[in-house]
Amino acid sequence: MEDLRTVGDDALRTQICVIGSGPAGLTVATELAAAGLRVLVLESGGHEITADEPAFAAMESIGAARAEQHRIAGNRVLGGSSHSWAGRCGVLDDLDFAHRPWVTRSGWPIDASALRPYAERAAAHAGLGHGTGFTDNEFWSLAGRQAPADALDTASLRPYFWQISRDPADRFDCKRWGPHVRDIVAPTARVLVNATVTHIDTDATGAHVNSVEVTGAGGRVRTVEARMFVLAAGGIATPRLLLASRRTVAGGIGNRYDQVGRYLMDHRCGVVATLRTAEAGAALDRFGKYVVKSARGRHTYLHGMALSSTLQRRESLVNCALWLQEVAADDDPWDSVKRFLRGRAHWRDLLIMLSGTGLLLDGARRRLVDNVGIPHRLACVEVRAMVEQTPNADSRVRLSTRTDPVGMPLPQVDWRTSEQEDRTVRRATALLVGEFARLGLPAPQVVPAARPDSTDPLPLTDWAHPCGTTRMSADPRHGVVDRHCRVHGVDNLYIAGSSVFPTNGHVNPTLTVIALAVRLADTLRAGWWPLPTRLSRCRTRRRPAIPTNPMPRASRHG
Repeated sequence: MEDLRTVGDDALRTQICVIGSGPAGLTVATELAAAGLRVLVLESGGHEITADEPAFAAMESIGAARAEQHRIAGNRVLGGSSHSWAGRCGVLDDLDFAHRPWVTRSGWPIDASALRPYAERAAAHAGLGHGTGFTDNEFWSLAGRQAPADALDTASLRPYFWQISRDPADRFDCKRWGPHVRDIVAPTARVLVNATVTHIDTDATGAHVNSVEVTGAGGRVRTVEARMFVLAAGGIATPRLLLASRRTVAGGIGNRYDQVGRYLMDHRCGVVATLRTAEAGAALDRFGKYVVKSARGRHTYLHGMALSSTLQRRESLVNCALWLQEVAADDDPWDSVKRFLRGRAHWRDLLIMLSGTGLLLDGARRRLVDNVGIPHRLACVEVRAMVEQTPNADSRVRLSTRTDPVGMPLPQVDWRTSEQEDRTVRRATALLVGEFARLGLPAPQVVPAARPDSTDPLPLTDWAHPCGTTRMSADPRHGVVDRHCRVHGVDNLYIAGSSVFPTNGHVNPTLTVIALAVRLADTLRAGWWPLPTRLSRCRTRRRPAIPTNPMPRASRHG
């Protein structure tokens, strides 16, 4: 691992160049290096987020309201989005890959079976215990438990389980890729930090990438040459770089049919109901957390519920999941224990732990003996919903006229939401209330906007899962990459990350992203051809000015 500022030009030649050091980029690099291929990973940030991050992460938002900027654009730091993710992982449903007549532009050019061979390797990269076998009623067998006698009415709501990533060094945290880069045994892989890719240079036809332009501190521009390139910069930065690389191809790379940046999706998530803390015990026991042992250790699973495929078809709904979210009180003794074990405790934490001895003893028994979640001192219990978005060509990323500190046009984000999503969330909430009543659980207090007859705006926001902006398609008129994640019309440029998702289901995207990254690495490894004995020498040059106004092309959505 090196800094761009300290390496010479000879160090900027490689077989495969990966742009971005998040989970997708580092997974591709690790898998390729394991085969002995020379891989160079370029990361715009450094080892920590720096004071200039807001200027680099800035964007122009002209669509629906979104959360804080850093949650939208990703993290400019070694490890990428894993710097701030929450560690929840799940598996897309089979229906998510299918063409659904009631969901515009739905359907992947691959099905769920195309990713299953890569699931266990993906789980190992993500700090998970299992890659398959933990969704729906499969979970009970995996956990060695009997399924609850009071089963859900699966005609409407089915059980769903998320798995929580675990960091190899910090048992109280999910995996952070950045701190573990040095631990990866991959002698043929290198990572360069403080290396911002500002342009992708192609041949005169735009069909072959020759090099990428990298800008470091002080504005010095370097050139990295490779035989293959993998763009793994996230759902916003990936289309931004393709659109900004327009010196040779006027509309940007891979954008012959004006598809780059379109179909921006996220997950809309928020609180749709609450439970009284004093009454929530039975519901938390029924839809709580479980601990399951695997060859990679003990891992936590969260039990929730999701809409059945039958109901989605019958009522023309998109996919949606719900779960109970425990919100710990300020004086929760388990939070104090975590701070104490991390060496961050305050004297007040000692008082909190002493006052919560009974809760701590009960939690230790539940965790170590019963293999279930630990009880917290709670401020409240929320019912949260996460809903899939309907693909929309007008929900998109363009280029702003404003620029970042190295002269790159900022992304202009026009995020759209739909009535179908709102209708789905309200229907899912009503079904949950009905199921709780049928199971004899306490009645959730539904927020007014989530009631079936409400027309008020739902209290949902994006969940920092930008997807779809370089979507996968069999036909280049309808997307940006093919089924192998290669950019249509460019023979040596591939994309890794959630930007290739045609639809996003209801589930957090990271496990699917990593499975696709492992699959892409196998594709590149299988198709590798010998490297020429000599590559042209790298150059140091002054970067030409990037035009601030996009050059329009005729729109063709397909």
